[in-house]
Amino acid sequence: MAAITPVLGTVLPALSAIGTLVSTAQTLTGNDKQSRQQDLALRQLQERQQLDAAQRAQQTALEREKIALSAEQDEDDRRAALRRAVARQRAQFGASGVSSNGGSSEAVLLGLFDETQGELDQREALDSLKNKALDLSQSQAASLNVLQATQLAQRNKINSLF
Repeated sequence: MAAITPVLGTVLPALSAIGTLVSTAQTLTGNDKQSRQQDLALRQLQERQQLDAAQRAQQTALEREKIALSAEQDEDDRRAALRRAVARQRAQFGASGVSSNGGSSEAVLLGLFDETQGELDQREALDSLKNKALDLSQSQAASLNVLQATQLAQRNKINSLF
């Protein structure tokens, strides 16, 4: 028994040191695995955000095209309605014996033009507002993407500390 005690005294600290090394290696391996998982989650978030941003950009481009086509159609409709109104007014002037080149008849015709110009200005203001809303939506989505990526990175840093 006396011979075993010095051997055990030497072996036990060595076994304890080996156990500590194994525990440290497992911790490092676990931290490395956790770090890889966090990096993967961040990459996946960034890829998803890039895809969402591309889809949003396409959708915004389609919306802008739709606004432009609608504006073009509205302008064509406005001009056609103005031509009809002017022709109708001139016909009324002719039927009543008033020249369409006279001062009061010219004022009436100019009033028609001013009226349609007001409608045009309103439509252009509305189109401008729609485009600003699209721009705001894009910038808010980009800000949200940055916020989400930053939050995930910070969460990963906190998790890696513990």
